[in-house]
Amino acid sequence: MSSLIRMLPLALMLPIFIGCSPSLTPQEVFETHQDMFEAVEDYINNPALFVDGDWQAHWGDGQLFGPSFDLANHRHTGSQASLDRALLALEANRARVAEAAPALLDYSDNLETISMSLLSLLEAGNYLEDTAAYLEASDQMIVSLESLTTLSNDYLDIAGGEFAADTYGPTAMTAFVTSVHLERVDGYPDETREHHLERADAILNRLQDKVWDAEREIYLFAPGDERVMLYPNVTVMGALSRAYQLTGNPTYKERFEATYRGIQALKDEDGDHYHSPYSKESMGATDDDYTTHSSQNYLMIALIGMYQATGETKYLEEVNTLLGFLKDRLLVDGQILHHWIDGRAAGEPDPYIYCLGCNVQTLYLLLVLQLTLDA
Repeated sequence: MSSLIRMLPLALMLPIFIGCSPSLTPQEVFETHQDMFEAVEDYINNPALFVDGDWQAHWGDGQLFGPSFDLANHRHTGSQASLDRALLALEANRARVAEAAPALLDYSDNLETISMSLLSLLEAGNYLEDTAAYLEASDQMIVSLESLTTLSNDYLDIAGGEFAADTYGPTAMTAFVTSVHLERVDGYPDETREHHLERADAILNRLQDKVWDAEREIYLFAPGDERVMLYPNVTVMGALSRAYQLTGNPTYKERFEATYRGIQALKDEDGDHYHSPYSKESMGATDDDYTTHSSQNYLMIALIGMYQATGETKYLEEVNTLLGFLKDRLLVDGQILHHWIDGRAAGEPDPYIYCLGCNVQTLYLLLVLQLTLDA
C-alpha cells in the first residue's frame, strides 16, 4: 500500500537450497529487470527527493523503504553515500517514533509515516550494529501499539491517518501490527522473541476467526464487507510468510497457500497482474482492469518471503511476471507510475500519478533478489 501497512521488510538471511535445480533463479529475475532497477535508481537519486532525512512524495512508504533500500545497497555495493543517506533517514524516523510513542493517538493524523518509520527502525537491526537508540524508540512505540491492539481485542478497527484506515481497511491494519511483532523478532532476536511470536500468532488467529471467508479463501476487508479485495489478503500473506520463515509452523504456510488460491479471483485475464480495486472509484476507473503499483509490491513481498522459506520457484516465477508488468506497463522515464487504469498508465488528470515510496520499495525488492547471490 503506498503507506501504512508496509508489510514486512525482508530479512536478508536467506536460505540456500542445496540440491535444487530451479527453472528460475533470483539472479535471472534480477538480470531480467536490471534495466528497470537502474532507471528507477537514477531517478530517485535526485537530491530534491530527499530533504533533511525525509523522502519526498512518498505517502508514508519512503520512510521505510528508502533507508531499507540504502542499507541493502550499502551491504551489496559498499556505497558510503547509501549508508549516509540511510542513517539520516533513520535518525529522522527515530525522532518521529520517540516523539509519538508516549501519546500515539495524538499523532493519528500522521499514522502512515509513523508506522513506516517504526518498521524502518526494526529493519535496521538486520544491517547495523549500533542500533540501541532505534530499539529503545521501537519498543516504546510497540508498548503503545500493544495497548491499542489489546483495547481493540486484537483487531484494529480504528480511524487514523490520512487515508490508511479507510483505504486499506482494518484487516490490513491488523496485519501491520502482526508484522511489527515479527520484524521485532527478526531484527532484534533477544529474550523477548517468544513473547512477540506469541503475540503475532494470537493476532493471526484473531484474523482467521474474524474475517476469514473459508468458501472463497480470502480475508475480508472488514467484517461483513463481502468484496474481494487485494490489500487485506496480500498484507496478511506477508505476515504469514514471515511467521513461517521465523517458526516453520506449517499452519502459516497452509493459510498462505489458501489465500494465494483465493486471490486468483483478482488476477487479470492477461495473467501478469492482479486487480486492486481499493482506489478504483476515487481514480475514476471505468472498467475492472485497475491496479496499483503498491498492491503488486506487497504481493511480491509476500511471495519472495515464501520463496525464501521454501525454495518453491512458483513464487519466484510470479514475482518475475509482476515485475514484468511494472516494467512494461508503468515504467516511464525512470518512474514506475502509481496505477494502471482504463488501458493506460497513470497520467493527467488522475488525482495521483507517482509515489516515490513505492519506487524505492520496488528497488528494494529487486535488490533483495540480487542479495541472494551474496548470501
